This record gives sequence, C-alpha cells and structure tokens, in this order.
Amino acid sequence: MNKKFLSAILFGALMVSSTGTFVSCKDYDDDIDEINKELTDIKSKLSDLESKVTTGGAYVTKIESVEGGLKVSVSDGTSYNLTVASAAAGSKVVIDDKTGEISIDDKATGWFATTGEGEEAVDMTPYVKDGYWYLYDKTAKEFVKSEYKAAGNAYAVVANGICTLNIPDADGKMQTIQLPTTSAAITGVQFINVGNGAVEPTPAYALNYGVATKDNAKWDGPKGAITKDQLLVGTIEPLTLQVYPSSADLSNADIKLVGSDGTVAPVKVTATPFEGVITKAASANGLWNLNIRPDETVTDKTIADAFKAETGNYAYALQINGNILTGYASKVTPTDKSTAGALAAADVKYNAEKLSSAKVPFGETVTLEFDGTKAYDAYLTPKSASELELAGVTIDGKTMSFTSTEKAAGKTVKFTVNFVNFKGETGTAFDITVNFEGATVDPEAPVAAVKYTATDGVKPIIIDLGTTFTSLSAQTATALAAVTPTWNVISIDGKAVATADQSTANGKFAFAMTQVKYYSDLKADGTPKTEVTAIDNADNLKKVKYAVFAHSDYQATAALGAYVLNMKFADASGNELKKVVAPVTISVPTFTDLFTKVTSVWNADKTVLNALLVGSTSADVAKQYVMTNAFKSVENSGANWNNLTLTPKKMSISGTPTEVATYAKVGSILAMADALLDDNGAVRGNVTVDGTYLVKGKAGLKVEVPAFAVNFMSPFNDAVLNFYKGGKVADLNVAIASDGKGTIAKVEGAAGKEVGLQLVASSEKVAVSNAMELFGVKNTNINTDDKFTFVVKGEGVPAGATAKLSDAGIALEGMTYAPNYSATLEMTVTALNGIKTTITLPMTINKP
Repeated sequence: MNKKFLSAILFGALMVSSTGTFVSCKDYDDDIDEINKELTDIKSKLSDLESKVTTGGAYVTKIESVEGGLKVSVSDGTSYNLTVASAAAGSKVVIDDKTGEISIDDKATGWFATTGEGEEAVDMTPYVKDGYWYLYDKTAKEFVKSEYKAAGNAYAVVANGICTLNIPDADGKMQTIQLPTTSAAITGVQFINVGNGAVEPTPAYALNYGVATKDNAKWDGPKGAITKDQLLVGTIEPLTLQVYPSSADLSNADIKLVGSDGTVAPVKVTATPFEGVITKAASANGLWNLNIRPDETVTDKTIADAFKAETGNYAYALQINGNILTGYASKVTPTDKSTAGALAAADVKYNAEKLSSAKVPFGETVTLEFDGTKAYDAYLTPKSASELELAGVTIDGKTMSFTSTEKAAGKTVKFTVNFVNFKGETGTAFDITVNFEGATVDPEAPVAAVKYTATDGVKPIIIDLGTTFTSLSAQTATALAAVTPTWNVISIDGKAVATADQSTANGKFAFAMTQVKYYSDLKADGTPKTEVTAIDNADNLKKVKYAVFAHSDYQATAALGAYVLNMKFADASGNELKKVVAPVTISVPTFTDLFTKVTSVWNADKTVLNALLVGSTSADVAKQYVMTNAFKSVENSGANWNNLTLTPKKMSISGTPTEVATYAKVGSILAMADALLDDNGAVRGNVTVDGTYLVKGKAGLKVEVPAFAVNFMSPFNDAVLNFYKGGKVADLNVAIASDGKGTIAKVEGAAGKEVGLQLVASSEKVAVSNAMELFGVKNTNINTDDKFTFVVKGEGVPAGATAKLSDAGIALEGMTYAPNYSATLEMTVTALNGIKTTITLPMTINKP
C-alpha cells in the first residue's frame, strides 16, 4: 500500500512526550536563550537550502526525525540538520492513501486527512492553529481542535509533493518555506514520438468526435449504451512525455493544459507509466502517457470553441504542479468524424504494428489498438469459443484486451471485432487473426555454457540441456515434437549474426548444424551413451538431456570463438514455439599441450635449439635438421607433424633481409641456406623460428608456435684430435730429421694397443690419413687437401713448413731441425654443408 509521509517535526522548544502529545516550550524556560541562538543558525541553513532548490534545480529526497529536530536530505547528496540542542526529535505522521486515516508514531488516531477515494478524494491535511493541531473529523465533516499541542507553532509537513516548513525566526515571527520533494522536483519535460523515439517539438493531440444521430441502447461496448445527440469522443492515443529527473512521479501530479492567454483547457489530464514498446533511440526511463479527455463541460455545441479550433495558431503549454514546463506548442484539434469510413481488420494493431506482422506475448494481458479516427468504441468477442479455450485465451470482458496462458505459445487464434462509429451506429463486425510468440528460454539464462578444446583426436561437443525437455508438459512436448528443430549460430564473440551472414556463421562452428544428435544419458567417462534416435514424438523428446555435435572431422571453415547457438522450434507459419540458447566457446590447445622439447638438444633454458647437422654423403642432406629430434608429441594429444608449419625468419645481411633457412613439412626438415654462412664458412648467427599448428589442418583452428632460436652446428662441432701411444691418449711428440721432414703417423693397432693420430667427431672416429672420410667429407683428390687441411704453427716453425695428409698419416716438411720446441697442429674441416671447423692439438718437435 502506498502511503504519504507527513513529517511533523517540532522546532525551537517543541518537545514530544512519551504518550505522543506535543508539549509547550513554556515548560522549558531555562532553554529559551540557547534556542534563540540556534534558530539563527537554522535560518542560515534554510536560506542555503532554499537557494539550492530555486536556482540549482535540487529537491528534497528525505525528511528524517533526529534528536533535536529534523534532517533534510537533498538530491545533490547534501543534508541539513535543522536542530535545537534542547529539543527532542519530532513525531512522524503517516496518512493511509486508501482510507485517509492519520497515524502518529505508528498509532492510529481515528482522524482523517482525506475524504473520498480516487479522483473524488479531497485533501484534508492537518494544520496548526493557536498552538494545537487541527485534524479532520470524518463524522463531523469538519476540522476540530485535537489534544496534540504544537509548541511554538514550529513544524514541517510533507504533502502533495511539497515540503512546507513553518518555522519561527529569531524574533518569534513565523516564516513559511516550501521545498519540492522528489515527486514535485521536475526539472524538465519533453514529448516523445513513440514510433521513432524522436523528440516531438510540437505535439498534436487529435480529439476525434461525433454526435449520435439516434439511440443505440443495444450497444454494450466499454463506453456503454448511446443516446441520441450524445457527444461521442473517440479513443484517444495518449501523448508520451519524458520527465527529468526520471525518478519524478506524475501519478498524483496536478497536470493542466494552459493556453498562452492563460485559459485552462477544459480537460482532465491523468498520467500513467509508459509500458509500450519504444525505439532504442530513446530511453524508456521517465516515460509517462498523458491521457487527455474533455471534461463534463464540453458538448458537441461547445467543443470547437472550447479548444479554440477556429484559431489556427492557438496552442497549449503543459503545467505540472503549478509550473509551466513546456513552450506553447501542444495543439488540441477537435475533428468531427461523423462521416469517417468503417473500421476494418487493417485498422487493428498491436504496439503500432499490423497484426499480420506482429506477434503478441503469451501469459499476460495484451491490449489491441484500433484506429480512433474510424470508431468511437470497440470490443472483442470469440470467433470460436472452443478455439480460444484450447489456446488458453480469455477475453477481458467487453474490451480490446485478452489474457493467455502458456498454452497459447505459438498458437494462432481469431477474434471478432465489434464496433460503433461516430454516429452511434453499430458497424459490421469483422475477424482478426492474432499470432502468439513461442515459448522461449531467456537468452540471459541459457543452458550451461560449454568450453570445448579442438584437437586432432576429434571429440564431440556435448551440450547439457538440463531439464529443458524432461520437464515439458505432455501438451507442450506434443506440440514441439510435431516440428523439426533447427540449429543456428546467432552470435560470435558477442556480435550478432545478420540473416545474410547465417550460412557463413554456421560454417565457422566446429561441426555442421546438421551433425547434432540427442542423448538421454552419458557414460561414466562423460561420453555419449544412449541416443534418442527420433524426437518426433512427445515421449522421446521428454527423454532428451543432451545435444551432441559429433563427426570424424571439423568443418573446413571451422574457427575459434565464443559462439551462441540457438535451437529453435517453429511451426509452418514461422511461429516460434520454443528456443534453447546454448553458449559454446571453442578454443585450441597451446603448443606445449601438443609438443614438448627434447632436453638434450636445447640450451639450459630451452630457448635455443642446437641443431647438429650430422651429415650425409649428399651435400643437400648435410644441411638438414630433422625437427622430430627436437620435439616429441605429448602423449594422447593426437599431435600430427603434418599439421605443423615452422617459419624461419630472414636475417639482415649487409642491410638486406635474406632467407637463411627453410622448413619442409615432408620429413619435418629445417634446413640452413648457403646465405647463413659468411665467406669464411662460419655461421652468421642463430636463426629465429616460429610457426603455426593447424588442428586437423583447419586454417581457423590455429595454434601459435612460440618463437625460438636455432643454432645450426657442423657434425665436427665437437671434433678433437687424439694421439695414442700404447692404447692411451698421449702427448704428441714428432721427430724431425735433418732435412726438416717428419711424419705424424695415423692410428693403427688393436683396441687397447692403438698408436697414432685419430679424429673423433660426434662420437665417430677415423684414422688421420689421405684416405680419411667422415660424415661424407673427404678430400676430392688423395694428393690434394681441400676438405681436411693442416698447418703447424709455433715460434720454431719456419714460414715455409707444410703439413699434408699421406697414406701414412701427416707428412711434415720444411720444419726446423732443433731439439724440443713446442708447436701446434691445426686442422680445418669443411663439412658438406659448408660449415668450417678448426681443431688444434699441441705437439713437441724433437730430433731423432
């Protein structure tokens, strides 16, 4: 029950006893001086408060009783304590809107503040006189002096949207200040065109009327029987008003139309909250319908003059609670429709839409509108009472309204429209067809969301439908089973799918919309168990708990994204019977979910791959590294090397981006290009590689490969020269004859007894001689060293000294014939891939 809050807070020396009576300040003479000082402070606060309201557009939002007086809260967030220290809190007076009875401090008094009900109610707000409250006695029908004493005549009353403060000033003289409350604090209004949401600067109010040419006692429509010469005012479409602030309440406002000459239009204006459909171009907040009807003083003889129809430019302004809030722009145009054409089916609409294209909601009251220029009154009757009963539809008396139950979902029913024209004559009744919307699952409360990860081992997408179908009534299940549901993608990543884009959107989902099956339960491992093979009968449909999309492969254009699927049941006429909204997010695994790095071939933090090119008798193969040596697929991931593409980045060489490596899917081969080597056969640097993995080879199901570096390495990268003596590695000592010649013998002998020089690289071994071959590398001519070359360096080594391979090992010539000096044997190997590696071995030169 709505109640008006009337706060009677006593200022100054006003006190309230425990019995609820008001006590005079004369009982507290010792407090008078202090009170007078505090009244001066109150006066200052009231001045500030009044300024905020009158110039700042603020309004009172709350009145509260506090110790010593009153607290006033304002719409800008500030508040004012209007209190006197020696005073107690005031009383609270509440008026019951229905009975008008007054309660003080939550106790009924038997006194009344209003008489009558509705529009006939008369405000009987209590007032103070000679120090006492005067309250309306309903029996005596007059105000009487109550026993409640208002000491100092200081009090506050909130009524009819106005807070009236009656306060004595410092001199004891009463002053009255009026402040608007929320309901009265309207800072602005504007008329809105419901059709397009635009502001109506000059709203026109059509007042269609006629005069009955004869009695029509048999007409029993909403407006009742008609008598000859009766003024017939048509059903008038309301003006739609937007009020600022939107919280303002017009339900009890005093609203008038005032002409520029000060004349008040002879109309009754009531405001009701707007509940229709309005374009999104305008906010629905603060919208009210203004219903304007001529009052009882207007007759067919006076209607034109009453609204100054003969004055073409005459217009009205809107006055609310005594304030003019619009320009003089609203016109009321009386129009005689006695000769208007007959009402027809096309003239009946729902929310301004033709019934042929509109669908009305079920489970609530629906009101149809008819063309107010063609009929004075109209109401509905059943075309077929049985049809309405089966559809759960009931006409709300002799009106254009009807109410339905859930049974009406997706149904089509017919009504007969009965009408009377502006002459008072009953017209020829006609039929209309009304289509009901289908039942829906609220899009804001869809079935459980599904998160699905696409992998090469394709798994089904399982949508838990909950009790969507198992809880259906037999009647609803029968209706749904009669049609085939359709599945469509209605949004991707929050963006709605346009009708023209439907096919493309459906193709982006993992599976085709036709690849859906229905199941009643799942296995222990969560996979589908019992399929419901047909949902074309009610019993089967009521078994469905899961919708399952499954196939051996994804669609060619499948892509990642947050999808919303719509399962819709619609009849042949397109009436929606039911829909299920199912969110499904499709993602892909990370690269580390598919492949892990083989620790042994990576650096410590696994950012650099040491790609050892182990060599081959083919120079091209010698440049290749098989990436399956660097990664291995994660167990049960289904990772397929054929779906991986690695992309080596170009390297800047002399300022030019140059391709220095390539990748081939066949064989998973990463190969260095010749440009990676400089003129000295050295690798210029690491190659940066990233790439993509396509789940099942689908371009839209892409996994990014994190970038890593590749260090291309020769198979001789770890090569060493070992000199054996007695089966053990020993220092190299070479005897030089007086002619400057000597020999470093190749290794020979059985295991454990080896003697001589050996090359070891990548766990492979070869005796050093002109016949040596390792990883496909050998000198092109047995007498010419070009792939394996040697030099001897040291302070005692002459400039012309040479070291060349021979069938016995390494032949030294041009050496110094001197005892015991140190030198270094330096070997350079050019691998088949072109990478050059240098190996050194210390040696001592001796005389024979």
